[in-house]
Amino acid sequence: MAGQGGSKLSPLPVLAGLLVVMGGVGLLRDRESSEAMPGCAPEADAACDTNPAPSGEPGQRSAPVLDAAEACQDVGYLCAELATTDRIRLRRWRDFSGTVVVHVPRPDFEDRGEAARLQEAAARGLRAWNGQPFAVLTDLRGEREAHFQVRWSPRLTGTQIGLARTQWSSVAGLSVVAIELSTRNPLNPERLNDARQVQLTAAHEMGHALGLPHSDSERDVMYPTNTASSMSAQDYRTMEALYELEDGTELVP
Repeated sequence: MAGQGGSKLSPLPVLAGLLVVMGGVGLLRDRESSEAMPGCAPEADAACDTNPAPSGEPGQRSAPVLDAAEACQDVGYLCAELATTDRIRLRRWRDFSGTVVVHVPRPDFEDRGEAARLQEAAARGLRAWNGQPFAVLTDLRGEREAHFQVRWSPRLTGTQIGLARTQWSSVAGLSVVAIELSTRNPLNPERLNDARQVQLTAAHEMGHALGLPHSDSERDVMYPTNTASSMSAQDYRTMEALYELEDGTELVP
């Protein structure tokens, strides 16, 4: 287990060549989340009732509402979305300790060698969060019971190259349905995605899977488009700040 997660992403060259190929269009790494009824744990492709739990639901927690002027000091970009919305609800894993296990299969619809390369790149990206806040183990063979898995597609919607699908309820906190990654450039389907890009995209989506919002700085891996060349100190500080606050906490200006 220690061998799986001891490393963090090393600084990588800026993906300038990729941006040139893209004509300056940033490829999106994103998230899809919903508030689920207590006990709603959909299968990967199943529909789920996404109405928020009604007040007074058994097991529902009453989370605090905090003033951003006090709560948003030294929290990285945790409060960045308050620039465009009047409140933020923090959603993170609750009452969990131990190791997060993620199944990372090969995208076997691609050439075998390329598929193995992309699989390893995705696993490295996920492990960038090892110890932040949980140990992260990537299972490439599907031999362990996993908390969630990576799903591969040749392409996602529009210019997306990654997507984290999560669910949150006031009873159970955050859970992850899957992380989806594309193998091919959405604007040039003949071109495979670069391994470094897949690594950074996987790190971005793992950040969402653990509860992080988007950053407002192009230097952070959690910025919506692929402008960062490595994980940043602010990425790690924001994750630390998230897990110092109670799940479900609302932040208001």
